[in-house]
Amino acid sequence: MSLLETCASVAIISTVVFFAAPSLIRARESYELNLTARQVAEKIAWTRIKAISRNRNCRLRVTSEVSYVIECGGSVWQTDETVTLPRGFQIAATAAPQFHRHGNAAPAGSITIWDRHLNSRRVVVNITGRVKVE
Repeated sequence: MSLLETCASVAIISTVVFFAAPSLIRARESYELNLTARQVAEKIAWTRIKAISRNRNCRLRVTSEVSYVIECGGSVWQTDETVTLPRGFQIAATAAPQFHRHGNAAPAGSITIWDRHLNSRRVVVNITGRVKVE
């Protein structure tokens, strides 16, 4: 391979990488947001399972814009787990979904997760205890 052919190959590869990199970065950021939202949904579903198996009320409560706690109890709430979101993500909730021993939730609500570009995903908990990511 001659020097001219090598330079042409490097130029073509550089051009392809230059145009492909932004879409690859956006795809990675979208994947990370979806992953974080699904992890929150899994924690909510696990909280529901705890409520059913322990025959006690359990809830997920947002404590700051980057963390939340899972609590179980009756008259006094005891923290089972504290979770901090990955760097660059924020969380907010319309309510603290509380699961009862039969698996239903009251109040129903949604939890929204944002990334640094203000893209968001919602995790919705309805009164039957069903959890879904939108």
